[in-house]
Amino acid sequence: MFPEPIESALNFKGDNIKMFNRYIDVLTNLPSYSKNVFRKGYFNWLLNQCRGWGKFSYGLLAFNFILQVFSLLQSFNVAPLQSVISFVGGNLSVACVIGISNRSGIQGWAGAVSAICIASVGFMAGNYATAWEQIGYLLFLDFFCILDPKWNDNIQAEKFENRFEWIAYIIFFGLAWVVLYYIFSLTSDPRVFLDSLNLAMAITGSLLELNRKREQYYVWTISSIFTIALWMQTMLQGDGNFALIFSYSVFFLNDMYAFFSVRGWFRSNTHTEV
Repeated sequence: MFPEPIESALNFKGDNIKMFNRYIDVLTNLPSYSKNVFRKGYFNWLLNQCRGWGKFSYGLLAFNFILQVFSLLQSFNVAPLQSVISFVGGNLSVACVIGISNRSGIQGWAGAVSAICIASVGFMAGNYATAWEQIGYLLFLDFFCILDPKWNDNIQAEKFENRFEWIAYIIFFGLAWVVLYYIFSLTSDPRVFLDSLNLAMAITGSLLELNRKREQYYVWTISSIFTIALWMQTMLQGDGNFALIFSYSVFFLNDMYAFFSVRGWFRSNTHTEV
């Protein structure tokens, strides 16, 4: 059992843990929440989610698109299928993270489609950590964000209430890293330490994001730096292409937007509802 302060931070309610309550809520109410998807006017609602973003966000979206076009033209003759999938995934993944920074419901679908694309490219390039990371996003983040009403209407940022919440998430990260390191060590992965570390950060960041915690951006920033390093190493080994390196570089810039923009998660109003 956890020490009393940490247990208080986790907020045990019977078998329910506060940090996992969004998963429990969505799964418990799956039939009713599913009715909100593809409802009348749903696609117009999704398009409207792309309005009202900050100018910097639209600039990042356009900048990334231009970079992706150059990458597509450069790599198409060498690997046409992989290049096209990377192009689609790279653009949608940036739309997803920009949507998150602007608290837009579009991020669920953009994230889901981009995850499928990037995972496909990851498996083709032998970058299994990124591939499984994207599958993890799809199953444990995108799916729930699409259904969760707290990610579809008046999305509010929350912050840690006390230092014990930090401890709880750090413990979760540590356990995830240990398990993933063991699993990766059973494979032929040449980067067991970095790949397991990066995937553990992605899982922890996903949990923080689903709970709408602003502290997620500490994890996303570190994860962006590590992922850029992983894809650069993959490039040096002769696999992959520049499209995803461009995307993760834009992710890093978007993380900075979330930290410092007046529209970001750290400077706008936050609350601490459960």
